[in-house]
Amino acid sequence: MKATILKTIKETPRVYSIWVRLETPISFKTGQCMRWNWPGVTVGKLFSMANHGGENVTDLMFTIRIFADGVISSHIPDLKTGDTVDVQGPYGKFTFDDTDTHDIVLIAGGTGVSVLRAILMHVLEKKLPNKVHLLFSVLNHNEVIYKDELEQLAQQYPNFKYDLVLTQSEGDWYGYSGYINEGMFDELFAGYKQTFFVCGPPPFIKLSEDILKSKGVGEDRIKIDRWVF
Repeated sequence: MKATILKTIKETPRVYSIWVRLETPISFKTGQCMRWNWPGVTVGKLFSMANHGGENVTDLMFTIRIFADGVISSHIPDLKTGDTVDVQGPYGKFTFDDTDTHDIVLIAGGTGVSVLRAILMHVLEKKLPNKVHLLFSVLNHNEVIYKDELEQLAQQYPNFKYDLVLTQSEGDWYGYSGYINEGMFDELFAGYKQTFFVCGPPPFIKLSEDILKSKGVGEDRIKIDRWVF
């Protein structure tokens, strides 16, 4: 299916957000992904939608980390408004059930925040009653994806808050630093009564999952989007 580039934004030195318009509307669930195909590339690449799902949707948002040797991502910085790409989908079983009455925790590592943004926007734009808490781990201040948007949303919506974790400490930073850990989770998610959505690199996911399970969180309340390479 042909998708036309509407705009691109450089979120961080290594991450771009891209908006596309599909030639044919699709229906998809919040949390799903599309396969991007590229000329000369045998196997396409799956990228999650960063906007929430719906019926007969034509405009999609993707947030993609650029790798110099990436068979598809390395081409992203060259895309311009009006260019076209080939996409297929939707795919994926990591989906958000908005009938869940639990409050929501989003635990993101790096560009794992993209699919979790879709869940956040689903709750906020549909005015669901769930409280949403985002814990976002990044390398340093320069790697904070959606920085301005997160600040604006936290000011606009009383049911949303977020905390950053910088794995590389900085002199003027007084928030969380280092790697996510049990003490951090205890402080932020006391009681562990929420539904937890996790996305990020495999070691980040394993650490998060181990902590949550050690605190008695059932598998029905731990939702994980596992990256497959």
